[in-house]
Amino acid sequence: MKDMKIGIQLYTIREPLQQDFKGVLKELAKLGCDGVEFAFNFGGMEPDELAAFMKNLGLNTCGMHVNAKDFDDPNNKTFDYAKALGCRYVTISRSGKFSEILDDVVAQCAQVGKAAAERGLQFTYHNHAAEFEKIDGKYALDLIYQRTNPSEVKAELDVYWVKKGGECPVRYIRKYADRLPQIHMKDMDPEDGSFTELGNGTVDLPGCVEAARDTICEWLIYEQDACKRPQFESAKISLGYLKKLLGR
Repeated sequence: MKDMKIGIQLYTIREPLQQDFKGVLKELAKLGCDGVEFAFNFGGMEPDELAAFMKNLGLNTCGMHVNAKDFDDPNNKTFDYAKALGCRYVTISRSGKFSEILDDVVAQCAQVGKAAAERGLQFTYHNHAAEFEKIDGKYALDLIYQRTNPSEVKAELDVYWVKKGGECPVRYIRKYADRLPQIHMKDMDPEDGSFTELGNGTVDLPGCVEAARDTICEWLIYEQDACKRPQFESAKISLGYLKKLLGR
């Protein structure tokens, strides 16, 4: 059976991190989280300091959400952090009306994918619901992947946003089986379509995990954009659910 690791996108618990960055990471390690995906916050630590702290906790870095402009800024430390942390994956996302910005997004993904490869990194593109706008009968998301190099532009599918866009997350996981090293695991509240803890909503998360076993997926990454509970409480519930799905 394919072994996948459990991660968390730290944007989920952004407020607790602001209050006690090191303390939160220590608690995540205790919860059995294998790794974290950073999003612009490195706790005020320098790259080597943060890397040593993570190593001491036994936490890996499963990804890093970045700005595309970081690749053009020689003074930006994002990639110093990636190197120090042993982070392989860097990710961007876009927003807007894709019928108007598709060509720009495709060009940007191609550029960033090449720049990441030159740094020894793998670029992944993170979707939202807007990418399920149809253009000449095809979804913008599919066109992005069709028009870019599969070795340089891979996918970080977000299952909530796939469902929000009107598609089946399980089908999309299978569709991009050879291009999908990371999956954002996220659930949808049945009452209002908002975000909820994993296992409490309408996304077929067991089906997503089973489908992921037949892909190149390395990381199942929990993310919750907004929490009705205290953020760390939501994280504890969701990480526990993921562990159960993986039989831990």
